[in-house]
Amino acid sequence: MEKTQSSLHSPTNGSLITILSIDGGGIRGIIAGVILKFLEFELQKLDGKHVRLADYFHMVAGTSTGGLVAAMLTTPNKNNCPLYCMLLKISSPFI
Repeated sequence: MEKTQSSLHSPTNGSLITILSIDGGGIRGIIAGVILKFLEFELQKLDGKHVRLADYFHMVAGTSTGGLVAAMLTTPNKNNCPLYCMLLKISSPFI
C-alpha cells in the first residue's frame, strides 16, 4: 500500500506506535465497521482515494468480530486493496 504525505499519517521514525484495536461483540461489530468506513472515507478526502485505513496504524488488532475486521483491513487482495474493499463496494455509503 502506498504511503501518504498527510500530517495525520503515523510517524515511522519516532517512538510513537499507533495501534487500532477493534472490539468484538457479534452483531455489534457492525457499529465498529460503520465507524471505520466513515473514518476511511474522511481520510480519503484529505489524502486521496488510494489511502486505506490500515496505512495510518502500525498494528491492527481485534477480538471476536473485531479480529475478523482487523484481518480484512490488513490482508490485501490481488489488486493490493484490503479484502474489506470488496464488501464495502456493494454496500451503502456508510454501511
